[in-house]
Amino acid sequence: MTLTLLKSKHDLDLMWTEALRALVCLAPMLVMSGFGKTAYLVTLGQGGFLYSWLFLPAKLKGRLVMGVMLVGMGLAFYLVGGNVVQHPILALFFTFLVCLNLSFLSGWSIGGPLALTLIMIYTAGLNTGSPEKAANNFMAFAFVLTWSALISLLPFWKPYPPPPVNKELSELDLAEQGVRLGIGSSLALAVSYMAGFAKLGWAPSAVGNVVRFDENMSKKRAWARFLGTIGGAFIASLALAFITSLTVLVWVGAVSAVLNGLFKKTKVGMIPLFYTATILILYSVNDLSAGRATILNRVFYNLVGISIGLFIVVYPFPNLIKRINPKTKIA
Repeated sequence: MTLTLLKSKHDLDLMWTEALRALVCLAPMLVMSGFGKTAYLVTLGQGGFLYSWLFLPAKLKGRLVMGVMLVGMGLAFYLVGGNVVQHPILALFFTFLVCLNLSFLSGWSIGGPLALTLIMIYTAGLNTGSPEKAANNFMAFAFVLTWSALISLLPFWKPYPPPPVNKELSELDLAEQGVRLGIGSSLALAVSYMAGFAKLGWAPSAVGNVVRFDENMSKKRAWARFLGTIGGAFIASLALAFITSLTVLVWVGAVSAVLNGLFKKTKVGMIPLFYTATILILYSVNDLSAGRATILNRVFYNLVGISIGLFIVVYPFPNLIKRINPKTKIA
């Protein structure tokens, strides 16, 4: 009984520190909003929230590795996405390469748990739509990620352990996972180009979030993404229906990010509910009149990505591999 109470107290402390850390990561966005500077609110909010949404290693060296990967590698992938997006064939090729490379990196015992998250930053680069916009956003993105990395080094934050690296996966398994991710994400991007999606990176991002080597895990992640997208869109819709003040909306987005940190360790935190709500609110800040269209696009584009991830990549791919090599063990 005593042990249970202590564990609950530890979990409660973790929830509140993660909520506070999320608020501090978003401080640059809130400060800029207070001064009436709206040009980079989405970038500052997206970068700060992304960092607060992730795990937090217990040791300083782990936090340093995390910061270096996000600020260094993450921003490199962001620029790649922004620079290839206007060249569809090149973008499809680089999307496949990025997924394959990050799949191999996910087997790294230190930085592995963070590797596949970098797909989201690459697709954020695709969402910029042009090298010019990616370049304009770069400094703001670099600043907020660096800020978040530095404040996350502070020793009083309770650690939020990263998911364990599956050391049973061989190099061949990681290659197969990377090919799955690459095919699925590239196909989702191709559909986005052909259909004229407003945000080219949302459907590929959904594939990158869902597809894993383990089929059961992929199914769980697909359901979590689906429920989080629908629920987050509903929350954002309510906020946009009743709020017309830009400043208030920015703070609502910040509160949503804080709630994400607060519920991170609960079952609610297993689905990207507040993640979706925060992203949609922030994307609506610059143009409230387009908020409803942004929400509908987010839902539809994610459904496209999830469908491609499950019905084209996850289900047929293992059976195809098994036919090619009957000795292959399907997860």
